[in-house]
Amino acid sequence: MTGDRMAERPVEDLDPEWIGLRLEAEDEQGVKVGFRLGRYEKSTVDGKPVWRLFSDHPAWSVTVYAGATLRCVPPEPPPERQARHDPQQPVPAVHPAPQYPASAPSGPAVRSPQSWVTQPPHPHP
Repeated sequence: MTGDRMAERPVEDLDPEWIGLRLEAEDEQGVKVGFRLGRYEKSTVDGKPVWRLFSDHPAWSVTVYAGATLRCVPPEPPPERQARHDPQQPVPAVHPAPQYPASAPSGPAVRSPQSWVTQPPHPHP
């Protein structure tokens, strides 16, 4: 995970907006590990802050301490809209309207409590 796009940040700056970023950290033995951050936990051990960083897949973790530097790849900027995109084109509805109008079956004009229990006989052709 090397390159010009890497930014170094202190672990103390870690916040939920970092979830999903590609990170590189150095573990307790000095081994550099690279992963995509799935979640993290901040706790205190012997009065010192400790961060446990969990990868998103496969599930594993690395522990870093206050003063550690994380290298991260900032998120990609959103792709620009295609030049051929027609702004006049309608946006599809989340729940498209039915193609044909729906109508409820016609029933008796006046409803009574008894009409909810017994249905009138249907005429057979």
